[in-house]
Amino acid sequence: MSYLKELWLRTVIRGAHYRQRNRRLAALYWMRDPWGMESPRETYRFDQTNRIIKEHFGQVDRMLEVGCGEGHQSAHLLEICRTLYGIDVSHRAVLRAKRRCPSGIFGKGDIFTAKILEGTPRFDLVVACEVLYYMENIPAVLNRISQIGSACFVTYYGVQRERLDPHFAKLNDSQKATIGLQDTVWKAVWWRGGLSV
Repeated sequence: MSYLKELWLRTVIRGAHYRQRNRRLAALYWMRDPWGMESPRETYRFDQTNRIIKEHFGQVDRMLEVGCGEGHQSAHLLEICRTLYGIDVSHRAVLRAKRRCPSGIFGKGDIFTAKILEGTPRFDLVVACEVLYYMENIPAVLNRISQIGSACFVTYYGVQRERLDPHFAKLNDSQKATIGLQDTVWKAVWWRGGLSV
């Protein structure tokens, strides 16, 4: 990532981390790929995420991706599901996801407000990778995805484990794995839906 791109990214997200600041997050998408999702590191994470999902859930019929962004991970998730829904708070990101993954169903909004979630039957799997950092009320988000998903799968950057691990400690039947590449570690947690967090 170039120095100017990184500086701009830090400026825009200042104050957005760990809060539901949808306008600031949406503003990031004035730039294409603000998160560096086309990097080999992220591709590795996508591949490992798919491996874990396939190992524990097999081929998924209906999957929801929370925080789909521009569809970089969506393209990978489409390899292991029949129908992919994706939501993001950025209209611009959703348009790019639709172009990148024309067979997916994408809509603007968050887990509580996205119109594409209205009237849809329960999802076989709800995936929320690298998005919990931006949620203000993590227990409410985890409860919501547990309500609308028969199963749930979450990943987060390992340096955030002190903040995020306690939320998953309350899930009795959750399973966990670590994804690592060089000095980068992500945590993966998955559980069957219907559990209260």
